[in-house]
Amino acid sequence: MAAPGVIQVRMGMVSSFLVRQEGAILVDTGYPGSENTILDALSKEGIAPRDIRLILLTHGHGDHAGSAAKLKEMTGARVAVHENDSDKLRTGNQGSLHATCLSGILFSLVLGVGRKPAYPPLEPDIVFTDLLDLKPFGIQGMVVPTPGHTPGSVSVILENGDAIVGDLIMPAIPSGRPGLPYWAEDREEAKKSIRKVLSYQPDRIFLAHGSPFPAELVRRSLG
Repeated sequence: MAAPGVIQVRMGMVSSFLVRQEGAILVDTGYPGSENTILDALSKEGIAPRDIRLILLTHGHGDHAGSAAKLKEMTGARVAVHENDSDKLRTGNQGSLHATCLSGILFSLVLGVGRKPAYPPLEPDIVFTDLLDLKPFGIQGMVVPTPGHTPGSVSVILENGDAIVGDLIMPAIPSGRPGLPYWAEDREEAKKSIRKVLSYQPDRIFLAHGSPFPAELVRRSLG
């Protein structure tokens, strides 16, 4: 069986990820209205909408779950979210953001981040509380709870050494090195979750806002 491959789909300041092996899954869906951009990117990789077996949301914020309802309709894939963020998806409201640093405050003020908390609601097909095995979807890997950014934030740990962590890690400003999220429900919990991801000994860590980091750089910066 071939190792899982991760394809980053960049949409401005946020990314979604296609993971394919024996099957294909989509991790996160961008803001509302991102569905065609994502499907166009998948098409370039030879992936048809109906090839997507699962849409996994790393958490319930609008820049990650905003196009989930539309993409479920267009692909027929089941949508999975952690129980602690499932009400965000059901209501289509991410709630308020809690800035943890100057970068978070400035992005909120200058770019209006968090001012549009609503997105199309969706009843999730899969709600989980612990590990979620991805083997039934044709992927050698699992989803692990990594709270901190939100209570229901999760990360994908793949057997090829890649990890996808959503907003658990963000590029620090101005250094660009691995940093804590600019917004978090619980900053200390986020630190614990980063250590949890590192405990799986990944080689490369993909984040939703920026380029992937070597895990060793994350370990030196945040571990």
